[in-house]
Amino acid sequence: MNEAAMKKELHKLIDDADDRQIKEIYSLMLNYFNENEEGGWDSLSPYHQERITESIKQADAGLGRPFDEVTRELREKYGLNGNSKL
Repeated sequence: MNEAAMKKELHKLIDDADDRQIKEIYSLMLNYFNENEEGGWDSLSPYHQERITESIKQADAGLGRPFDEVTRELREKYGLNGNSKL
């Protein structure tokens, strides 16, 4: 896909996105374009900081599952052969 086609597809995806998706896309793009050399926590949007904090709390509470278990379950559910990258 050439750059013009990519831009057109990106515009379509953004036009079709709901409010939540627009906020996430906007935050990701701001982080990408405003990335400093150090990066780190302060370079993340408040939304992403909140999601990471919540995920850590869930993991600390034992609510997580091992990666291998989740990928095995998805491979079985969707009939993937193990060579696909999840």
